[in-house]
Amino acid sequence: MEYITALIIHVISIVIWIGGVAFVTMIIFPMIQRTQSSLEQVMMFQGVEHRFSKIAKVMVIVAGISGLYLITLKGMSVGAWIMITVWTVYASLLFFLEKIIFKRLFSKPSGESLDTKEVFYRLQVFHWVVLALSFTAVAAGIVAGHY
Repeated sequence: MEYITALIIHVISIVIWIGGVAFVTMIIFPMIQRTQSSLEQVMMFQGVEHRFSKIAKVMVIVAGISGLYLITLKGMSVGAWIMITVWTVYASLLFFLEKIIFKRLFSKPSGESLDTKEVFYRLQVFHWVVLALSFTAVAAGIVAGHY
């Protein structure tokens, strides 16, 4: 019963986390790209990012704890290694790399203007790569859980 409970907690945290990434990637970024004003683009992104970041951080922690517990019960597999790798990338981004990346993306030396269209295009491409990695981890988890 504790395995099933841990698995349910793990899957729900992954659904919320990866579902949020998919929503931001497929819905929010295209909306931002269609917005004409740079200020509107930045404000929309910051509003979504600040709200989702808190949820994502909690879900990444829950997924990590429940995932480690599941590994102690079931053991390691290739799928578990893939999931751990993707989790590590996400956790690194959410807890410290994100601030460094955003600071670099949204700051320009004085006198230069910021091309927000280009910044958000790059962020969207980056999110598609991260989303593809996420789907790979989900697939690995399904395979690991059924073989």
